[in-house]
Amino acid sequence: MFISFGFVLSLGVALYLGADEMALHFQHSQTAYETFDDYEQLSQEAYRHFKQRMDRLITANPNSETGVESSKQRLQAAIQALRETAVKEPVIGGETWVDKPAELERVAHLTAFLEASEYRFEEVERLRLQGKLANAVQALTKFTEEEIDGKFQPLIDAAIDAEREKAKQAKRELESLVRQSRLTAILASVTAALFSLMSGILLMRRFHRPIQALMKGTDEIASGNLEYRIKLDTRDEFAYLASHFNQMAQELEVQQNKLRESRSVLEQRVAERTLELNLLNEELKRMDKARREFLADISHELRTPITVIRGEAEVTLRGEDRHTEEYKDALQRIVELAMQLGKYVNDLLFLARAETAHLQFEWGKVDLTELVGNAVEDFQVMAEERSLSVAFSGPECPVWVRGDKQRLRQVLFILGENACRYSNPGGHISVALWVQGKEASFSLTDQGIGIPSGDLERIFERHFRSDNAQSSRDEGSGLGLPMAKSITKAHGGRVAVESRENSGSTFTVTLPLLPST
Repeated sequence: MFISFGFVLSLGVALYLGADEMALHFQHSQTAYETFDDYEQLSQEAYRHFKQRMDRLITANPNSETGVESSKQRLQAAIQALRETAVKEPVIGGETWVDKPAELERVAHLTAFLEASEYRFEEVERLRLQGKLANAVQALTKFTEEEIDGKFQPLIDAAIDAEREKAKQAKRELESLVRQSRLTAILASVTAALFSLMSGILLMRRFHRPIQALMKGTDEIASGNLEYRIKLDTRDEFAYLASHFNQMAQELEVQQNKLRESRSVLEQRVAERTLELNLLNEELKRMDKARREFLADISHELRTPITVIRGEAEVTLRGEDRHTEEYKDALQRIVELAMQLGKYVNDLLFLARAETAHLQFEWGKVDLTELVGNAVEDFQVMAEERSLSVAFSGPECPVWVRGDKQRLRQVLFILGENACRYSNPGGHISVALWVQGKEASFSLTDQGIGIPSGDLERIFERHFRSDNAQSSRDEGSGLGLPMAKSITKAHGGRVAVESRENSGSTFTVTLPLLPST
């Protein structure tokens, strides 16, 4: 009995010491995972702080100062937690379980880097405030690539790998103790089979299931299955270890989910910034297109009045012994054309500023007989350069319409200039004015190249020119006829065209008459 008692007592003491040592090694494992968690927390808070600082530098939003200070406080708290964990490393047999100086040195390197990063961010902030945005962006990019990616990330990775290695070491030592405990239990069972076979069996049942559960839990978590939980319904040390093991796995899972969420938010913001850049690029393209169209409008609308002014002046200067009235008439036409030219310039500037195709009109009572007659005189100046003849037929009495005199003159100039440009040398241009019912019409008929039948419906489209027009004349932007149609439509009228290729064209403008009083 004494031998049995002594054996059982010795066995109990051995088992107690083994369990105590196992609990201690499990605490080492727990400490390793806590330190691992602290490094993960530090990494997360550091990148969150870096992101807050970068957002403030990029957006220059003063309201982001609160977020920066908040992230900085959390980062300092994470560093303090890591420093405290490194200081309180447990000891085994009077010796530290890990190389504490190396651990403290690692923490010191991380702390020094984070403190230095604050000075770098402040330097970038000073560059931005000084208006050196390009230098600020360059410094920020260099700091991100060389310091954060090149130094900080390797430090964090090395620290996490070290803590993972400590966890594996704790696992190996724990497994070794489990094997020793199993061997002790087997030997004790064989030795005490004569005295307490049943006690040995119960003891094995008590230890086997919790240890297996702990080993399986350790394997699952080590393999990355953080959703696994150890299920023990006992109230002993193993249940305590299982509870802490489950708590540790839950915290690691939470941190991992937070990292995924942060990555998702970052990717979303990058996508938003990319979309903003694409929209800005499209806006720049649109503005460039508007600028080119504006220059085309200028070249088209200013060419005809300038040509007529030059021709009028040249014809007047070539004549000899002219009467004063003839000079006055020529100068009057030049003045009117100059006013027309100024009107065009104002319109084009208005179109450029407003980015719209709507023109401004000065409405009044206009005599088409006088307007068309004066325009025919201007056509004759342009026609002389191409040896063309111009004839006008119309009523001698006034034909009154409501409209803008300068705009209607612009329509006549567009049609007359096209007739002169696309007529063959020696040809004839007929201009007619007539009244029918409540409408007045004027037409211009040339003997030029004509318009292909397939292009008649498109000649009033902006920038469209038929193939024969392009081969006949290089100049021209396809803006005149669309503008003439817009002006006529604004007067409540319409423009019609009849044409045969190589035979000539007839453009007819119809306007409503003023009601008779």
